[in-house]
Amino acid sequence: MTNSNPAAMTDEALEQTLNAANDAYRNTDTSMMPDGAYDMHVAELMRRNPSHPFLAAVEPEEDFGLGKVRHSRPMLSTDKAYTDAELIRWIRRVEAVAADLGMDVPVSIKINAKLDGMAGRLEGGVLASRGDGANGNDITHMLQKGLVVSGDGDGELVMLQSYFDEYLSDEFKHPRNVVTGAVGADTPRPAARQALEDQSIHFVSYQSLKHVHTDTAALVEALPTIREQVLGSCDYPTDGLILVVEDSALRDAMGSSSHHHHWMLASKTVTETADVAVRGIQWQVGRTGRLTPVIKISPVELSGAVISNVSGHHAGNVLAIGIGPGAVLEITRSGEVIPSIIGIKKACLDVELPTQCPCCDSILTRQRDFLICGNDGCPDRLRARFNHFFHILGTVDLFGPVACERLVKAGIGSIREVFSMTAEDFEVMGFGAGQAKNLCRELKEARSRSVDDFRVLAALGIEHLGRGDSKRLLKHVALKDIVSLEASDITAISGFGDLTAQAITAAIPVVADDLKFLERNLTNIVVTPARSEAAADSPISGKHIVFTGTMTQGSRSNMIAHAESLGAINQSGVNKKTEILVAGEKVGASKLNKAEQLGTTILSESDYLALLAQ
Repeated sequence: MTNSNPAAMTDEALEQTLNAANDAYRNTDTSMMPDGAYDMHVAELMRRNPSHPFLAAVEPEEDFGLGKVRHSRPMLSTDKAYTDAELIRWIRRVEAVAADLGMDVPVSIKINAKLDGMAGRLEGGVLASRGDGANGNDITHMLQKGLVVSGDGDGELVMLQSYFDEYLSDEFKHPRNVVTGAVGADTPRPAARQALEDQSIHFVSYQSLKHVHTDTAALVEALPTIREQVLGSCDYPTDGLILVVEDSALRDAMGSSSHHHHWMLASKTVTETADVAVRGIQWQVGRTGRLTPVIKISPVELSGAVISNVSGHHAGNVLAIGIGPGAVLEITRSGEVIPSIIGIKKACLDVELPTQCPCCDSILTRQRDFLICGNDGCPDRLRARFNHFFHILGTVDLFGPVACERLVKAGIGSIREVFSMTAEDFEVMGFGAGQAKNLCRELKEARSRSVDDFRVLAALGIEHLGRGDSKRLLKHVALKDIVSLEASDITAISGFGDLTAQAITAAIPVVADDLKFLERNLTNIVVTPARSEAAADSPISGKHIVFTGTMTQGSRSNMIAHAESLGAINQSGVNKKTEILVAGEKVGASKLNKAEQLGTTILSESDYLALLAQ
């Protein structure tokens, strides 16, 4: 994170900052500054000196991978427009060249998402990074490590945004950091290895991306609508749009520099920012004991909303950039939704981290960048665990944050206690008679509702055991046997490393009684099928399947479990690997449209059941 205002920096300081930030961006699994801050520094240098050497150079990479690959043709950067004025200047250049060639104006333009990952090229079975544009690093080994490939040619190595948000956003600042670590490290971190095994890191060919066609006359006016249309359906990290002249003769005439093609442009937006004074820090305790700093700022209106809080991520970040009372931060709203810090104008010189838990006064410990409350009975940890449990389990309604707060205040400390409560107990806690009756009904009916075993395990809040890892574990171990697992049992399963296995086995005793209770009292637990039991001769064995919509012949979770028992590979979303989309009732158009575009077989529920009966 930079602590400088780009407008107040010299050209030399700007260049030094950008080079350092680019080195962290390209060559490590950490970030020096958020993308928005980097873009603002570039925009400032471009405003002052459009011919500055930094702006004309392809950002370099350090050496990694299997060696060097000479690109068959230059792999260049992309020129960028940060304002409508810069975009209009590019449009006028395109139209002027077209007019000189006697071509029709306006000119056709193709637009697709600008992916925010690691640029690469897959050609002749060899995958290489962009490198310096002429020579890249050979990263073909990624093809054997679980990298999902969507087409040949130029593209990006990226991670599914939905996967990152669910499993890795607490540990990493950006999906690109995980991808960079997976590609460049001799021994990738466990999170990167797991992401590869989960098929969440992809090489996406630019040609495979959804695109929209428009022309230069409508471009500026249509851009907001196109941005929403293109980026709204993209499950990869993005940082703008790519605009490409469609006519090949016009592209040839416009040519390229040593840095970028003149017939291609990245449309990026430097969002509205504000300088705010820090009033203080509120430390929140999560279910695993990690403390998250919520930065209290002087209220400010930003992109149509009044902002008074912004996340500080973790203790390491607070120390590194000097966040404390009296500091002045530069903030924005990422995607005009999430407030985030993009720079610091004035640092606090005397940052103090708490030494005791703000909730239970337990002495805190430090683990890497995080402060940890080790008290399993901490009320804030219990409250977060209850919220997590009911959200992930998904079969008990009405137990939202208010109900969970009251449970903790009443001294309830375990899930088994919650399931044993009576209507009178809830009334004593402050619920009305009708509410109390409804809460009891939900708990009673949840005992017989269908629920996946991996949801039961994941709901208990063991670190490293989200839904994906819980499902992976339960393919090898029955739910009832989880409490007796040893670390060696877990490391024997592909995807679990030593540190992860030790952390899981250390946490199991804390939830063991609740797990035993749930395993005995939830009477309709859907068991994750073992891979070895899959029917190899079934018509869907080995096929990638997506179930969508409302099913009439059974719950979707039961249908997924049955398909997996027959050897199918369930997916949450449609992609190049999807072979069958099973569509029930009330299906959204996005999955159907994507399946049609990819040539995926689309089956109704009855057609699917008929296929199984063959």
